[in-house]
Amino acid sequence: MFDFSVRVDGSTKFGPGKRWGVFPAVSLRWNVIDEEWMEPTKDWLSMLSIRPSWGRVGNAPNADYLYESKYGVGNRYLDMSSMSPLNIRLSDLRWEKVSTYDVGMDIGFFEDKLNVTLDWYNSKTEDMLMPNVRIPSSTGYKTLPVKNVGSMRNTGWELNIDTREVVKRGKFGFDFNLAFGNNYNEILEMDPTVLKSLNSDFNYGNREVLQRVQIGNPFGAIYGFRYKGVYQYNYETVADMSHDERAEFLADGKTAPIVLNADGSMVYDEDGLPLQMMYNYSNEGTTLPYEFKGGDAIYEDVNHDGNINALDIVYLGSSLPKLTGGFGFNLKYAKWRLNTQFNYRVGNKILNLARLDAEAMIGNDNQSKAVNHRWRKEGDNTSIPRAMFGAGSNYNTLISDRFVEDGSFLRLNYIQLSYELNRDWVKSLGLRGIRCYMSANNLFCLTRYKGVDPEVGYGGYGVASDGGQTPRAKSFTLGLSVDF
Repeated sequence: MFDFSVRVDGSTKFGPGKRWGVFPAVSLRWNVIDEEWMEPTKDWLSMLSIRPSWGRVGNAPNADYLYESKYGVGNRYLDMSSMSPLNIRLSDLRWEKVSTYDVGMDIGFFEDKLNVTLDWYNSKTEDMLMPNVRIPSSTGYKTLPVKNVGSMRNTGWELNIDTREVVKRGKFGFDFNLAFGNNYNEILEMDPTVLKSLNSDFNYGNREVLQRVQIGNPFGAIYGFRYKGVYQYNYETVADMSHDERAEFLADGKTAPIVLNADGSMVYDEDGLPLQMMYNYSNEGTTLPYEFKGGDAIYEDVNHDGNINALDIVYLGSSLPKLTGGFGFNLKYAKWRLNTQFNYRVGNKILNLARLDAEAMIGNDNQSKAVNHRWRKEGDNTSIPRAMFGAGSNYNTLISDRFVEDGSFLRLNYIQLSYELNRDWVKSLGLRGIRCYMSANNLFCLTRYKGVDPEVGYGGYGVASDGGQTPRAKSFTLGLSVDF
């Protein structure tokens, strides 16, 4: 089977020469099962087909009159009204084009009682449209309403399995469905000015989320510090020790804000005293450099320079799941039926800002019960830093893997139990059928995520973060279905 189509769209949202878009598509289907040499397999193989295809679609911006010059009434001058331009004409704006290759396969077993569908796709988006692109204020405007900024590629696969009366023994029947999927996106090119505007600089503040969009990398990468616990002792406690006492201190696994080299040995100054760990001692972006103290958070000094700064920021994980999908089953016995449907994600990371706020201890907001285990005195061994009032009093809530959690989950979306009344009795009432049922939505969610709901949105330029979203409501329904 062969199919070919061409779609030609025109829009006045684009200027002359850019107004028309041509979007062809072609698809093939080879039913391998119909070939003569497949005849010996038909006892167990009922369908086998291959479906290659390619197509291109176009997207236009949502706004109108982008090519036209628009004017509006301005301020009055010498008792006369004035007019001023309201926009910059976008004469070079082009259609956003999405070209997709897809190779699919359909397989059916045992007279289509078991069906498998597999698709692999490669989609490239060119001339991506981005709204509200910042431009130099010297133009007289802050932003362009929309601009073509670059290209992106999405690759992935989907596997679906479903059954039709796969198990049927007397009054008992069983069917199920499974769905697996994975998608990977990659920025191929982007306007350098736009790319710079999407990337934030590190300003050395607590709760500051870095956004990084890089050529050749996917969206949603999470960056921050590696969290190593809480300093048990103050610097002065170690500074007053003898050399042998310091060696014993390290051998016992105790911690204090002292600089360690790559071998784990203390680094000393010219006076023979251990160097104290600092936060941003080059004074970049903060009022004063900060000396870490007992009870403060320990961040990994990646380059062992005794200074926690932007050079110690590392990749902490991806917001994109490695696997998504769902599954469900249908059990039937006599007139009883049980239907379920689950969905899941595997392998994604979530930045739990709600937990960060609930463990910050810098203001009068409600706090998590976890802060009951905070550091209080020297020697305390805990993972919760000390309480310090004021947003600038400490740096214990920098973005780190302390607040980056596994977002994998399994959720029961829907379950229904139903019973169909005896049809002979129902017909005596002049009805075709009566079915009683009870159902529930969002009954439970299995996850290690510590927030209220791991099903956090992802796919934008930034990271998947949870600022304390409202959890999904559970609902229960009792119903009666009557067929006349």
